[in-house]
Amino acid sequence: MSSLWINVLIILALGAVFIISSWYISRKVSSIDEYVGGRGKLGVAFGTTSLLAFWITGNTVMAGPEAAYNDGILGALGYAALGGVAVIAFAPLAKRIHEVVPNGRTVGDFFRHRFDTKNYNLFIVLSLVWVFGFLMTQGIGGGLLLEQVFDIPYELAVILTFFIVIVYSTMGGFSSVTGLAFFQVMLILVVIVVVPPLVYLTVGVSPVYEGMQAFDLGSLDLLAPAGLLLLFAGPILGIGEVFMDNTFWQRAYAIRKDKVTQIFSLSGIGWFFVPIAVATLAFVAIGTQQAPKEVNQVAPFIAEIYGGEFASWAFLIGVWAALASSIAALLNSITSLILNDIYLKFKPKATNDQQLSFAKKLTIAIGVLGLLVSLPKITSMLQMLFFLGVVNAALIFPIMYGLFWKKLNPNMSFVAAISAIITGYIVYYSVGSLQGVVVSGYVSFLVCWVGSMLKPDNFDWKRLELAGVGQEENK
Repeated sequence: MSSLWINVLIILALGAVFIISSWYISRKVSSIDEYVGGRGKLGVAFGTTSLLAFWITGNTVMAGPEAAYNDGILGALGYAALGGVAVIAFAPLAKRIHEVVPNGRTVGDFFRHRFDTKNYNLFIVLSLVWVFGFLMTQGIGGGLLLEQVFDIPYELAVILTFFIVIVYSTMGGFSSVTGLAFFQVMLILVVIVVVPPLVYLTVGVSPVYEGMQAFDLGSLDLLAPAGLLLLFAGPILGIGEVFMDNTFWQRAYAIRKDKVTQIFSLSGIGWFFVPIAVATLAFVAIGTQQAPKEVNQVAPFIAEIYGGEFASWAFLIGVWAALASSIAALLNSITSLILNDIYLKFKPKATNDQQLSFAKKLTIAIGVLGLLVSLPKITSMLQMLFFLGVVNAALIFPIMYGLFWKKLNPNMSFVAAISAIITGYIVYYSVGSLQGVVVSGYVSFLVCWVGSMLKPDNFDWKRLELAGVGQEENK
């Protein structure tokens, strides 16, 4: 048997562990609420691991080093701030969500009851665009990882990754995703704790530092304009991403109210150190002048060269677990959003069994679509994040003001989102990608605030208590 097919069998064996575990967990899943959310059931341990398993994505361990390879130390810090600050910023929102949307399932519930129809429809469209874009980055990451470490052709690697994730995430939905989270986080931590030290024990810290000084002094510059821009714009992008991501709203609903702020804060702090640790592998690439075939592959490339066979395998298993957990969470998130905010609008009287059947079929369909959009390898993972960041930034203030400020005018929030996206992409293509993200966020803030001060609304918070009530009655 050729080495290629041996490597394929190894990935299938790892996938079989996930699938069997998911089957065991899914035996207890009997209601649609358990499949798409499970309100108020997660404590500190499962809540934190569930968040980390989703948020430590393929981007964290592939695009994070890419940012460090491009922008040096500030690139690593900027990417760490992108995700860590975002999760911490969501902590007060998660508490507020429990208070004002106590019966909700999705972020769509909030938009439908807080705003008008045009805002709701706009958000659903933008949310679906963003989710599929983010799903594509995870598929690309899985393909690149298996291609670099196992020499599995990119297309076959993407198919393998999605096939395994589709099977295990379809079985138990949210329960399977959160049930496997602890195991997946442990695998991910192997990469963080073991691989970088092994690489530096082989290469040495001083040779890397001296090489960076000799070959790319700018990578050590803490005042480099490009790096400072990422350090400032990264959190804006990340906050917008987290605020509009239904996966985080699902976990806000699922985590116990008295623990929600603590869990999101701890997760954000814990996440911050992950991309920094992995990004140090990019410094080795700079200092030793080892250039990967594609910049996405810098971390597994260096792990394979300097860490030996064990580091290469550890990196593969840990990062692939991160990719699998993120893809599974995204599939469940988008299934939940479509079920709750589209399907039930047309079939409001659907029974529990009908909803479960639809959700499982939808998970498979979305997974296949995600596979197809990942095959072309259109762009790098980091550049796709920056492209989608314009949309993310445009929705920060409509969501934040919508949760805390009753004077927010729905017409102004709609104008803010549209004008921010248009202006942001004009700047994105004419000036730069991160500049487009910053401008999008600023325009959104300005229009929401000034417009609502001139024409204030007087929203009744009791309207949000109706969100999700209809679904409860259909169980």
